[in-house]
Amino acid sequence: MKKLTFIFALVAMAFTSCDDGSKNLAEEHDRLMRDNDSIQKVHSELQSDLQALRTEHQSLSQELSTRAIEDSTWLEDLAQHEVLLQKHEGMLTGHEQMIQGHSELRSNFNSLSNDEKRAQLDAMKDVHDQIEDDHGTIRSEQETMRNEHESIRENWRNQETETETTTTQ
Repeated sequence: MKKLTFIFALVAMAFTSCDDGSKNLAEEHDRLMRDNDSIQKVHSELQSDLQALRTEHQSLSQELSTRAIEDSTWLEDLAQHEVLLQKHEGMLTGHEQMIQGHSELRSNFNSLSNDEKRAQLDAMKDVHDQIEDDHGTIRSEQETMRNEHESIRENWRNQETETETTTTQ
């Protein structure tokens, strides 16, 4: 009986000590998938912000095209904004593809070897870092464009006020 108990204890120890790291990899995968979900949420917000900024940009561009402009730098600024908006759209489209790839990994993660899992998780971390950096850049550039749009509108109003004042005198 002692031998049987000893054998069961030995087998139990063998099973518990044979952890190949897959549990840690699974936990890390779960954490990264939660991060991926958070990134997706921020990504969606940025897409909405980009669409609103695009609409504002088009409206301002259209308004400026219908009136005489004394300061040509406004048009230059708007042209630069157009380039930035297209860049942001391209970045966000690329992010969507990367995020989709992570979602696809979710379904077949358990079928991978531990080495494949580690490689996938390391790549996912790098992609998350890149996306988060890009999101920060996009936010900053969008804020700058909003401020410049407001500055153009304010300068334009001031120009119109000065023109009205000059013509009434």
